[in-house]
Amino acid sequence: MLFRRHGTFSGGIGLPDEKEGLVDGPILPAPRCPRLLVPLAPCGGVAARPLVSPGQRVYQGRKIAEAADGWGVDVFAPLSGVVKDIGIANLAGQEGFVSCPAIELEDLEDPQLPTVEMPLDFDWRSLEPAMMEERLAGGGLTTQRLPVLPLAAWLERARSCRCDTLIANVVEGQPYVTSDHRLLAESGKEVVEGLAIIGRAMGNPRMVLAVDERRTGHYRRVIGSAENHDVGCIAVSHKYPAGADIVLASLLTRRAAPQGGDTMDAGVAVVNAAVCHAVRQWAVCGQPPTHRVVTVAGDGISHPGNYWTPLGVSCAALAGAGDHLVHGGPMTGLRCVADAVVGPATDAVLRIESDVSTASSQCIRCGWCVDHCPVRLNVSALNDDFELGQVRHAARAGSMRCVECGVCGYVCPARLPLRHRVRQLKKALAVIGEETVMGSSP
Repeated sequence: MLFRRHGTFSGGIGLPDEKEGLVDGPILPAPRCPRLLVPLAPCGGVAARPLVSPGQRVYQGRKIAEAADGWGVDVFAPLSGVVKDIGIANLAGQEGFVSCPAIELEDLEDPQLPTVEMPLDFDWRSLEPAMMEERLAGGGLTTQRLPVLPLAAWLERARSCRCDTLIANVVEGQPYVTSDHRLLAESGKEVVEGLAIIGRAMGNPRMVLAVDERRTGHYRRVIGSAENHDVGCIAVSHKYPAGADIVLASLLTRRAAPQGGDTMDAGVAVVNAAVCHAVRQWAVCGQPPTHRVVTVAGDGISHPGNYWTPLGVSCAALAGAGDHLVHGGPMTGLRCVADAVVGPATDAVLRIESDVSTASSQCIRCGWCVDHCPVRLNVSALNDDFELGQVRHAARAGSMRCVECGVCGYVCPARLPLRHRVRQLKKALAVIGEETVMGSSP
């Protein structure tokens, strides 16, 4: 079995790759850091209850906090060190950075790449889905992407939505970002096995590994494992945003998510390589998710690369202090704030100098935003709705279908912040209730 080529989609753009040296370079240990701020609420909500106290020495992989409710996860020490205090960390969320309590660790041991562990003496294939989910629930596992959810809660929803397709999305279309690519290239067998374990917990759906068509040469060692676990391998166009979940799910299954919904509402569950790897390490080797691969690159980065990074590292310590750090990819990322730390959803920390040479101007009605929108929205009309405050009209125009990929603002010659404006419309709709909006008169 080889990677089967797949068709493309309407709209989208070709972005500069900016991945020289990142595609082929190996995953490296993160640079030494003086302290960690390990978030106690990586999924938001109620913080986990600390099991340690100031002055206590803790050891890598040991539980240091216990989930307070079903929407939290247990927290494990990323590195061995000494508890200094309970502090505050800023963690990336869906709408921006949020503050949460964090255990501050100092006197840390040097970071290292994961060691080869002996598998535990059990066969996960023999477990029923409910037992598999119970095992995964105890490992502090999250979805490792925004919005960050406990994996157990995500699995419960996947089953309630009767998802019959599970996609591992390794189509990293944004410039620089290559963390999942390197994870699949170097630990492909583990990633595929993790995908199969997630599929087992879901009740054995159809499983697909989707990758960028330009990278298939890096994944030859994955093919045998994919065959063993009945995982289909598909290579999709590198046109951005092919890797947006809704776009990818529609491309591979021909199912459209309902307005305001997500892929699960169309029966499709989507994960990334990071969570697949973390699931395998916990289920098979008993290693909790204390690290993740993070791409560090951009303007002025002296040693760009992909780093095996402990959770709780300061983004500034990882990529260098400055006012131009971006959490995530350059198209959809967030500007880092003070004390921003690496969390489960941190796939990249980039330094990108802002281009402030040209201010925004009035829309010139060129139609480029409409032509390139991957979900075929009339973005210029939605911009009018934003400027005129016509939230109800924006709902009827389909604003809730926006995938917030940033293509519209990227191609806009007037440099209008279109993605931000449509997001504001969506937030306004969430406040007043979409059902009320859709049923109201103009």
